[in-house]
Amino acid sequence: MKSTRTFQMSQEFVVAILLVSICAIVGIFSPSFISFATLFEMIRGSLAFAIMGLGVLPVLIAGEVDLSFCSVAAFSAFATHHILLRLGYQGGIGVYLILSGLIGSLSGLIMGVIATRFKLPVFPVSLGFWMFWYGINLFVISPVINFTLPQGLVGYYSRYIVTVRDPVIGISGLHEATIYLLVLAFLMWMFLKYTMTGRGLYAVGGNREVALRIGYDVGRIIRIALTLNGAFAGIAGVIQGSFYRYFSPTLFRGQELSVLTAVVIGGASLKGGKGSVLGTILGVFFIQVVTRSLVYLGVKGEYQQFVLGLMLIMFFVASSVKGKPRTKLITKSGSGAQSGR
Repeated sequence: MKSTRTFQMSQEFVVAILLVSICAIVGIFSPSFISFATLFEMIRGSLAFAIMGLGVLPVLIAGEVDLSFCSVAAFSAFATHHILLRLGYQGGIGVYLILSGLIGSLSGLIMGVIATRFKLPVFPVSLGFWMFWYGINLFVISPVINFTLPQGLVGYYSRYIVTVRDPVIGISGLHEATIYLLVLAFLMWMFLKYTMTGRGLYAVGGNREVALRIGYDVGRIIRIALTLNGAFAGIAGVIQGSFYRYFSPTLFRGQELSVLTAVVIGGASLKGGKGSVLGTILGVFFIQVVTRSLVYLGVKGEYQQFVLGLMLIMFFVASSVKGKPRTKLITKSGSGAQSGR
């Protein structure tokens, strides 16, 4: 009997190849696309979404789906901004990140306690909290966008580690918030790989009944995942608000599916048990590259969402076909055919 080995590329590798291919193709039609300035702009555009994606990752690995993280980001950042303004704070982004992360983690924990206490799936509970946190912003804090910034956040949009000058984009650079993404990505990687709770997420998402039998506290693991999701969302909200140079009560509204799609493109599964930090970042960057590519190719704004959606459908179909095992009917000449039985 002859045995064969098949090489199956990882999802991260596939996404990386697609990224390089798309950039090369767009670069042929629009050479200005291939530049450090464009790369740095796409990285900056991906930062907040990548941080939110890292928070969504452990929830998806655990086999749950949370749609409230964008509203948590908006509530945490907006509440933090108003609190610090009332206190007369004029410092930098550090205090913003810490306070917003704490508010976000508490928001995630509250939802986790309710979902696990009453043995409810996270998805329907998150729908209620999605409306709740946006409602808190609009009807309790303020329905008005706030353009007042402390002195320490003025000019944060252009605080670069390295700067470049480009004839098309102008002055651009690698933003200092990239460091926050790298640190958070490293911490999430360490958490998933080297902690009992991190390994428990994969066990719970892979087979919840088996995870219960071997002693994992499923409720506790889900609460931790949602708490982390809230913390990362709060940090992302502050970074995006600082980029915008204003804080909005409806920040990220409507972006939930884009983030979830990016994490799934990176290799996570809506059924649970799969997902990686590298894949999540690549997935978010993939969405950013495709969107920017359509702009450089001159695709009109009203058609961009259609083209992006079509590409994503093709990507998911191709991934599904690639993941299905192939079976072949092998017959030996000269021997009795099984169909003759």
